[in-house]
Amino acid sequence: MASRPAGTTSKPRAASSDMLARSKIPVWIVKALLSSGIKRVSKLSAMTDDELLALPGIGKRAIELIRSSQKACESGGSQARGSPVRR
Repeated sequence: MASRPAGTTSKPRAASSDMLARSKIPVWIVKALLSSGIKRVSKLSAMTDDELLALPGIGKRAIELIRSSQKACESGGSQARGSPVRR
């Protein structure tokens, strides 16, 4: 049985539901975020709209879709994927 070198610990794993690829965010946005090194939905929640706009491939429409997807998840996911957001 192999043992770990002294002083190393395993990183705690985040819930798979926090993975961007498993979110309801449209694929084109997920690809842009992944290319910028963002892999988790929780990272998006911590970012401001201005920080998101600074990422390549992310514009105002992408931010609207990201935020509406986050709201849908918080409210229990009652909004169907691809449904228009009414304000």
